[in-house]
Amino acid sequence: MTESPVELDIDSLLDESLVFCDISAADRTDLLTRLCHEAHNRGLVTEGYLEAVLDREKQYPTGLETNIIRVAVPHALDKSHVLRSAILVAKLKEPVLFKEMGEGEIDVPAEIVFLLAMNGPKVQLKILQKIVGLFTKEKALRALKLASTPSEIVRGIKENLDD
Repeated sequence: MTESPVELDIDSLLDESLVFCDISAADRTDLLTRLCHEAHNRGLVTEGYLEAVLDREKQYPTGLETNIIRVAVPHALDKSHVLRSAILVAKLKEPVLFKEMGEGEIDVPAEIVFLLAMNGPKVQLKILQKIVGLFTKEKALRALKLASTPSEIVRGIKENLDD
């Protein structure tokens, strides 16, 4: 599947219906299973996407410890499972442990998770850079920490993204 210019626009990837607040999950596998099933049910990914995300998370963990809110940005290496690019966001009732990005030795109790379903390497790299860039901005992190509805989360992301 080829990337279209529309898919590079963060507005087309963020949808309030794909933002879930006050989510409870037993662990990261439970959370990722639920998010991937949601993406599959909406026709965004194939059934194999969950396994691709879990495999990537084992090889290259995605937890990030920031000074305001801890995050994780799971995604798959194999883009063939993505039918339509999207970002799913889960703001958790209780943190879920992800291994830290980099060495993968430290547990990061993620409070918000951004599941990236991208159907091409260029779009994934661009969006990943934008999302990770958010985590360097205190204003963005505070907005995400305080957000309690899907619209507040989407607004907090869009208002703090670099073009």
